[in-house]
Amino acid sequence: MVEAKHLPMERGFGKTDRIDNWWKSPLAMGVYLGVAVLYATWRGFMEADFWIFEEFGRSAGNQTMAIESNGSHVLSPLFSPLIVPGEDGLGSWVPENLWWMSPAMFILIVPAGFRGTCYYYRKAYYRSFMASPAACAVSTPFGDYKGESRVFLFQNIHRYFMYLAVAYLFVLGYDVLLATQFHPEGGGAGSFGVSVGTLVLLLNVIMLGGYTLGCHSFRHAIGGIRNRFRNGGGVVAEACWKSCTKLNKSHNKWAIYSLFWVMFSDFYIYACTEGWWRDVVLFGGL
Repeated sequence: MVEAKHLPMERGFGKTDRIDNWWKSPLAMGVYLGVAVLYATWRGFMEADFWIFEEFGRSAGNQTMAIESNGSHVLSPLFSPLIVPGEDGLGSWVPENLWWMSPAMFILIVPAGFRGTCYYYRKAYYRSFMASPAACAVSTPFGDYKGESRVFLFQNIHRYFMYLAVAYLFVLGYDVLLATQFHPEGGGAGSFGVSVGTLVLLLNVIMLGGYTLGCHSFRHAIGGIRNRFRNGGGVVAEACWKSCTKLNKSHNKWAIYSLFWVMFSDFYIYACTEGWWRDVVLFGGL
């Protein structure tokens, strides 16, 4: 039996024999993820009714969650489905002692949980934030990598967040449909139309669909558990699995681009509600 040998490598934080700029990728990813987390956190708290946040959102009478102009309704994906504590619909289920919460706080656990346990994002934030490892053939500050043990066992719930994320696509798709319905003030028959905000939400669903449906867990659920398609699933199952595989090959790109577009979609709506720019109706509407 051949005895395993370890290649020589400098030990200590950041020490390495590599001559390339290996640190650029984890640094860029750390900055990108850090900005995204800070932005989503700020926007999530912005509509809350406590501390300094009540000066910005609902308590100040200035909602920034949706575009409500020209008879349109374009809802930010960070606040969908819209659960306004203490109001009609899903908000009526919220206990009064939780009415201070932002609508985003009730639903962000799904996309955050799905991305946080995603195989690609694990590698990204393990390297960027924990240096475990910082890069291939680069020494870690915490000893050797021991895998996802102990506290990181929670990563195994990724497949369950995947089911919720797939259902979430239908919710966001319904928001796109609502963004094509224009209703006059005071009631009356609505009309079909498309604004820039409608297209922003549509592209958001497409980007998230590419990321979610290319997920390793979804690909496994579609066809990875089968040994043969012809005898155990048919042509349709095989076609679905092949489509997931194509998306999975670019899973890292879908993950990065879709995260950016979610943030941009929310920022676009936020900017419209603040009057920085206007949601232009391209055709139809009122």
